[in-house]
Amino acid sequence: MNPYQSLATSNPGNGSAAEYEFIGELIKQYAPANVLIFSVGKDSSLWYSLNQGGNTLFLEDIRKWIRFSRKVSPEINVLKVSYSTRRKNWKKLLDQNDRLQMKLPDYIKNTVWDVVFVDGPRGYNDKVPGRMQSIYSASQLKTRHLLVHDCDREVEKTYFKHYLGEPTTVIDKLYHKQLNLK
Repeated sequence: MNPYQSLATSNPGNGSAAEYEFIGELIKQYAPANVLIFSVGKDSSLWYSLNQGGNTLFLEDIRKWIRFSRKVSPEINVLKVSYSTRRKNWKKLLDQNDRLQMKLPDYIKNTVWDVVFVDGPRGYNDKVPGRMQSIYSASQLKTRHLLVHDCDREVEKTYFKHYLGEPTTVIDKLYHKQLNLK
């Protein structure tokens, strides 16, 4: 079983093998690359290993997931971030760019990222942060490829299309936009 199929099997309800393969092959195409991933999870060690010698940075808001990820893969680089919005307010926040911009260190804003993957925060109900801030903030970075997962959900799909336009590629619930850096 290839690593993508294995991950999909061991992580039911998350990514599909086709989604994981698309992301993985994109990372491998640029490796050693600059890869930024909003969220950590059972897939984190795969993204890190595919980008050997590159800069792979994870942004996570839940301490439990940071601890889990560091236990499973002590070598990964995880930065604790905060989200100040809730999914229930997603319609009101559209175009409120000042409220959507995350507080990120300058080195993140100044890096040219080969791949940015938004897979967090959770966004699955109105009590948790939605992905409005992560999608908006990612859209403001210098990046070659921006991916957003769970675009079968209204918030993710709406924010992706609003800030990035139509996707270049759609695989299951994954939207991908290839951006032309100046």
